[in-house]
Amino acid sequence: MDHLCPVCNGLAALEQACSRCGNRLDDAGRLYDFYGDYSPYREIDDVKMDNGYPDRQRNQCLHTGWCPQCHASEMVIVEEWTPDRLNAQKDAHQ
Repeated sequence: MDHLCPVCNGLAALEQACSRCGNRLDDAGRLYDFYGDYSPYREIDDVKMDNGYPDRQRNQCLHTGWCPQCHASEMVIVEEWTPDRLNAQKDAHQ
């Protein structure tokens, strides 16, 4: 395990306000899942190699946020956790 997305793995909620109205965005899933019919089944690091974003180098997971109030959608960058950060979170909840 190198890095993992806390939102994808249910360890944290998406915390982002809508840039249009300020309402809290709902997580609509990983941005990569919207690339095509088979994109949800591709390896995450494989998708990150050719998606045009520096997310692989920066250890980020790109999500789609959707606003239930104004119906806008936008990309949300989630910082992936290192194993040390994951262990610190576990220790804090014990």
